[in-house]
Amino acid sequence: MFTVQAGDLPLFGTDEFGVLWGVSNVEGWGPTGSTASQTQRPRQSGAWSGAKLAKARAVTITGGFTAPTPAAAQAALDRLGTAISRTEFVMSIAETTSPRWGLFYQTGELIPTWINSTQVDWSFQVASDDWRKFGADLATSTTLPSTFGGLVISPMSGGTDPEYMTAAQADAAANTQGRRLTAAGGEDYYDVLTAAGQPATDQYLASSSPATGGLTVAFTVDATTVTGQVSLVNPGNESGPVRLRIDGPCVGPVVTHVSTGAQLVFSSSLALRAGEWLEIDMEARTVLANGQASRAGWITSRGWSQFDPGLNTWSFTAASFTPAARLTVTATPSWK
Repeated sequence: MFTVQAGDLPLFGTDEFGVLWGVSNVEGWGPTGSTASQTQRPRQSGAWSGAKLAKARAVTITGGFTAPTPAAAQAALDRLGTAISRTEFVMSIAETTSPRWGLFYQTGELIPTWINSTQVDWSFQVASDDWRKFGADLATSTTLPSTFGGLVISPMSGGTDPEYMTAAQADAAANTQGRRLTAAGGEDYYDVLTAAGQPATDQYLASSSPATGGLTVAFTVDATTVTGQVSLVNPGNESGPVRLRIDGPCVGPVVTHVSTGAQLVFSSSLALRAGEWLEIDMEARTVLANGQASRAGWITSRGWSQFDPGLNTWSFTAASFTPAARLTVTATPSWK
């Protein structure tokens, strides 16, 4: 059972005009063929073959509809003729999975067969210059790599069985440590030192009673780390398109496809200010500033990358650090 949508027209279910649509067959939605041709080797077994590239996609769709009135049937046929345009339109097809789509245009005529005044079977043929089927876009973003915050206080121990000392002992020990007696609270309060001669608290209370245990302080405040990397998974079996957006302020951005090492490097003389951005189409190999002016001349290393099947990771660096710089990667899952 196929679920097909041609442009804005769903070819399934009952539409707002009471017309019930359905698709009975789709041909050409599987992997396309190869351009390779074979030439028999003279006086030898086997053959030579040329480049093995994917052919364009040609699809034939057969279906029908039932309308509530003859006028509704004619109007439905007109809508179908409008949807399958000679200019490119998006057509999505779903079998048992989520819809996959492509850019198609009409190549053959729309052939209607009137079963009666309200029921029509039809077929049409369309083609796509791209051999792939696409899924819904995936997107993620990152800032430049950085680490913020973080604090580690090392352990301090008072040793075992520290004691209170007399005022004279505290004064002598305090002087040894470069400290003075604490005046707060009166003459009975002094600096407290552990048995190891280390400060245990801020004050000493004169007493002959021994203290128990020791003083231990140790804790960590975690840092916030931004790796400057983003990862996306292509669930398909073919490499798909990748588009980047780099938002300023940013100087000399560099984007690296980690698994292949492909590196797109911009000159350090390219400086994006706040509110400016680059739009990069990895497949078309274009770079536009603010969606308008080309900045391809600022590229010093043209490492274009694709959305390969499986896990893909891109890293974002720059000639100098600016905390607001941001890379957004948008990639399209693709199938043969």
